Order: sequence, then structure tokens, then C-alpha cells
Amino acid sequence: MTQYNRIMLGEHSQYISDCLKNNYIGVNFVPNYDLANSPYNDETQWRNFLINKYRQDNADKSRQTAGMSIGFLWTICFGLKIDDIILASNGEGSYHVGEISSDYYFVPNTNLPHRRAVKWKNIVISRQNMSKQLQHSSGSIGTCCNITRYAEELENLIKEGTPRNDTSQQHPKIEKYKERSLHRLLSNYLLKRNILSKTIFHETSDNKDQAQKWIHPDMVGVEFNEFRDSVTLSLLKTTDAKQYITFYSYELKRTIENDHQLKEYFFQALSNSSWANYGYLVALEINEGVMEEMERLNRAFGIGVIKLSPYTNETDILFPAKKNELDYYTIDKLCNINKDFKNFIRKSTDILTVETNVLEAVKVSLQNFCDKGFSSDDDLLTYCKNNNIPC
Repeated sequence: MTQYNRIMLGEHSQYISDCLKNNYIGVNFVPNYDLANSPYNDETQWRNFLINKYRQDNADKSRQTAGMSIGFLWTICFGLKIDDIILASNGEGSYHVGEISSDYYFVPNTNLPHRRAVKWKNIVISRQNMSKQLQHSSGSIGTCCNITRYAEELENLIKEGTPRNDTSQQHPKIEKYKERSLHRLLSNYLLKRNILSKTIFHETSDNKDQAQKWIHPDMVGVEFNEFRDSVTLSLLKTTDAKQYITFYSYELKRTIENDHQLKEYFFQALSNSSWANYGYLVALEINEGVMEEMERLNRAFGIGVIKLSPYTNETDILFPAKKNELDYYTIDKLCNINKDFKNFIRKSTDILTVETNVLEAVKVSLQNFCDKGFSSDDDLLTYCKNNNIPC
């Protein structure tokens, strides 16, 4: 049976051009060892041997991380068979389609030394033409993923694909998307989780206080626990309001590419979210190599991590945040220096105090004040295109 796999050729598909030019795919785990020298006819023995070798070169990595990396290595080098189909992302919303045409071979001192020869088909498949289920599966984190269960859909897409040499369909070099353009994507996702959110514009703050570095959240969110009976709601609001309302803080970044960026952004998120019940670091692109350290930081400090996607069903909470009590001193400071934050807190807490007969009007006022989502998938895709966001 023919297998179909989605693969990434380096971070952000940086080696796709060379692979297309020289007709191969490759991977760079354990880059200085020719895998032909290992007993690859016994997969279990091979994996254990390579995991130990990987950890010799990466002493800071856990056995779990090593196992995941070596699993990708096995799949590309020995798991895929001749005539299997691969979809290689070009990093711009499309996939090049190829057919495995050789067994494993080793090319030392190259970016992708562990290789398989590929016959590239003269077509490109647009991610936008895929079903939501296939988009979700092909967008999973990792060097490769098996998408064979979508074989019928993939065959149809391959038949209808755009010719690679059709220059009118090639992706031009486009300007990098801006960090703030991600805010609406996050707001759209949060609305599906019944969280209202608002961008906090740092530039509108009172800059007289110099001790303001890493105090402003990029976005704030609020969630209300809903109860069916108004009497229950009134009782809860008067006796234990903190069980009714929850505040969130979000720090947004375009990418988290390395350990240095991770630590800088993580502790920025930690500082900026000290006021809230939950704090999150959010990024559209996250290098899988930082996942282990990210997990350690999450356990130690409680900041959650969200891998954002334009599509709400593909946005993934990689590590959930731990709940904290509200820090009213920091809330007070932010209210004093930023009008957006002050209005968000005021409109949110108004819901705790107003009479029942005007509650819905107050909720509508808060909704109108907060960031908006998208009315349709077409609206979302148009926004991403206009803001150069890959989707």
C-alpha cells in the first residue's frame, strides 16, 4: 500500500529549493553518522542504538526528545518505501509532491546528510484546497507525519495540482507578517472558547513611570462562568466573585526559533502576566527543538504556551497555564498608565455589579469594546493574505 507523508525540509522549509533542484529529501538528526553502518533490519535495535548515539551528542536532551527525533529519522530513511508519496512544505502555504525513488544514502558535511532520492512531480498543492481534517493533520508539529488515511483526497488534489513551472502561480517573495497582525487570529480562537479579549496598545500608556518594562500584556482576556438560573448567578457574584470571572494575559510572538528567544519571551510573558489568573506565551511558529526546555519552564513557572494557527481547530495549547490569584497592585498600576487596560477591567467588572435587567446591555458593551474574530473562513483567508500570514 502506498504511504503518504508530509515532511519539513529544515526549519521553515529552508532547504526546499536545494531538494527540488537536486531531487532528494533529507534529515539532519545524528548528522555525522552513516546510518548504513547500523543494523536497520531490526527496527527496535536500530532505534535504541541511535537514541543512545543522539544523546551522546545532545546530553541536555531527554530520552523522550531523542526518541521522537530518531523516530522521524527512521521514517524518512527506512520507513518510507520506494514509490511512496511525500508532500514537502514550501513554507508559503503550498506543498511540492514527490515520489521516493531510492533507498537510503549518506552525504556527509551537508545540511541534510541522511537522504532519499525523489522524483518530484510537476505540481504544487495549495493548503487552502485541502479539507479541514487534512489541513489539521498535515499541520501537526514534527519533521514528518503520516497522512495516508487521506489517500483518496490526496490523489484528487495531485490530479488537480498547479504546475510547478507555471510562473503565474509561483509564490512571490512577500513581506514578513507583523506581530500585531496575529492578535485578531488569537481573538478569533479565544471567542470559540468563550473568552473575550482586547489588544493593549503599549504606545498609549503614560510613559512618565520608567519602571514599566515588561509590565504590559499584549492582549488580555476575560471569561465568565455561566449559570442557568439568575438566582445562582447573583449568589455567586455576591459571595465569591472570583469563581465567576477569570482573567487571562497573553504575550504574542511571531516565532520561537531557539533557546535564547524562548527564555527571553517566556520571562517577558511571566512578567507581563503577573496580574492575571492565567498567563500564556503565544507564537505562530515554534521550533520543535525548544519543546523540552519549554516544558521545563512551564512546570517551574506556570506560564502556558499556545501554538497559534489561522485555523481555530489547529491552534494548540502545548502546555496549559497554572492558575494564580489576581495581583491587584499590578492591576492598579496598569489601570493608572493604560486607558485600554483600565476600560477593559472596568467593563468586565461592571458585569459583576449591575442589576439583572441591564446585564445583557453591559455584556454587549464589553463585546463591542473587545477585539473581533472572523465571520467566515473566506474572511479569515482574506485577512491572512492581506497581512502576509502563512496559512
